[in-house]
Amino acid sequence: MSLKIGDSVIVKDGIKEPDFEDFEIGGWQGLAIEIDRDFDKVNTMITIEWDSLTLRQIPEEYIYQSEVEGLDWQRMNLFETDLEKSIPKDKQKDVKKTQDQLSEKYYWFSFGEEGLRISKILDGVNRHDEIKCLQKWVNHLDKTLTFPIEAIVSETEDNDFIKSGDKVIIKSFPHIVDMYGVIASIRLDGKKYEFPLCDLEVIDKTGTNCQLIDDYHTWFGNR
Repeated sequence: MSLKIGDSVIVKDGIKEPDFEDFEIGGWQGLAIEIDRDFDKVNTMITIEWDSLTLRQIPEEYIYQSEVEGLDWQRMNLFETDLEKSIPKDKQKDVKKTQDQLSEKYYWFSFGEEGLRISKILDGVNRHDEIKCLQKWVNHLDKTLTFPIEAIVSETEDNDFIKSGDKVIIKSFPHIVDMYGVIASIRLDGKKYEFPLCDLEVIDKTGTNCQLIDDYHTWFGNR
């Protein structure tokens, strides 16, 4: 068999994923988009772009590991001997649509365990809809944080009353603002203020409060 660019191919039964051998990829199907016949003296290397049906069947764990390692889960390089010709089951527009949908769904996976937690918090919400995302964060933080929380101001913009390095007490999250995110109700020297959560750092680094707010900081800084 000699494949050419544009051929539809299917992976033979029993073939393992080259980078993650825990995953068997027999039956995965796609399009040959690159062919390297000079890879070595024996083997021809084929780059396959997975079709939409295969993309939707790829295990989430595999996508997560690929994102963490910086690998492309939409395509794969395999030897020509690992493949057989097949009949296409979709169109290129279906592939592109599925790639875009899954890239959005798994956007945060590249951030590792922190990204996995963020994905769970924002499950079902369009990541570009910042107000809905912020409301999700407020709901999640209200349910999971233990108040009051001792924190330190990490950054401030020409504030006459609050300075970088000030120690404050976070009491609650009264509202959200699209530009500044979650707004915290804080106490400083016995007085009540409102201040962006993105500019507050939890003092106790050992508790769950710190991880939860750090996750929010990661989301806010990369949204």
